[in-house]
Amino acid sequence: MSRSQTHSPEDRQSAAERREAVLEAALSEFAEHGYRAARTANIAERAGISQPYIYALFPNKKSLFLACQDLVRARIRAAFEGARDLEGTPEQRLVALGERYRPVLSQPDLLRCQLQGFAAADDPEIRANVRAGMIASLDAVRRMTGASAEQVADFAGRGLFLNVAHILDLPQAHLPQRRRN
Repeated sequence: MSRSQTHSPEDRQSAAERREAVLEAALSEFAEHGYRAARTANIAERAGISQPYIYALFPNKKSLFLACQDLVRARIRAAFEGARDLEGTPEQRLVALGERYRPVLSQPDLLRCQLQGFAAADDPEIRANVRAGMIASLDAVRRMTGASAEQVADFAGRGLFLNVAHILDLPQAHLPQRRRN
């Protein structure tokens, strides 16, 4: 059979689908192993592609890791969609935003990959990406809710705690009760 008659997994998917599959596989690999210990061979295997194809999509492992960090932030932003239409005081809007975040807590790879970005922030390029993403997220929450910088910092701190609590499967007794306004 000639090459044109055989089909690899790379042939059956569009470039966008392959990129998405690689990002999903990388998200899981980075979540599990962190930036430094993750292996592109494992990512390729998870995505069902050849390892060299990863480098056709991303110039190096760091750019793939940064794309995963961007993906994590995009999914968190998506959870907050429509928040500009929230009614009430800034405190009430923060509570409503927190409720919109709850489905994110059911995605452990997403949460762990986000935390791996913080852990790898000793690398200047990763730190710059994660820092810029954090600033953009804090600014967006402030714009959506009208909350003060202090209120947004408290909200973000609570969110990061909940991320860790869900990853560690902390008992309910150690979790804060939902705020009601």
